[in-house]
Amino acid sequence: MPKSDQKDPTAFPWTGCGTDRDLAGCRFSLYPLDGNYADIILGSLAKVNRSKIRAGTDALSTFYRGRLSQVFDCLSALFAHAYREGLHMCLEAQAMLGCPGDDDTDVPGVADDVPLNRPGVAGMGFGVLAKLALYPLGVPDYLPIIAEAFGLAEGAGLRPRIVHYATRVEGPVLRVFDYLESVSRMAHGRVGHHALHFTVSVGSPTQE
Repeated sequence: MPKSDQKDPTAFPWTGCGTDRDLAGCRFSLYPLDGNYADIILGSLAKVNRSKIRAGTDALSTFYRGRLSQVFDCLSALFAHAYREGLHMCLEAQAMLGCPGDDDTDVPGVADDVPLNRPGVAGMGFGVLAKLALYPLGVPDYLPIIAEAFGLAEGAGLRPRIVHYATRVEGPVLRVFDYLESVSRMAHGRVGHHALHFTVSVGSPTQE
């Protein structure tokens, strides 16, 4: 193999990537525990106005990419549209902002924070449970940032408590999603790169 064609063994797969834009991304899977799950998932995806983000779905999951506010506007609307009374449903997601592997390709052209989906679901107030784990990356002193996320939940009235390997919150669906967005926004202001893993659940039959 000619030397010029050899790959640098020390290079990461994302070497050369990067963007100055505040691009957020979220990759998620929705699990409605119902025999009609495919129609519920595809129907709720179709109801979301995604004109201000980029989105894609494969066999494993769906991603939303764009401004943080628009990503969470679409994500909360998706969950709200999929809700059925008595349905047990979970959303498993990982949001990220400041990823060094991100780039300026396939970037949404819209740069405003006006939500397109919230008016259509604003009246939905069903309660959900959620757990989250925040990972501030690239800094040694990360615990104060995680503690600040806990304080944001207290301020939002979401009754946070520490469980093994996560923080648990509960409250009205849109307030919980707004809180998750606020955690990501706070973390982005503290570190250049963070990941937020979370699960949102409704209708669990588990008795506590």
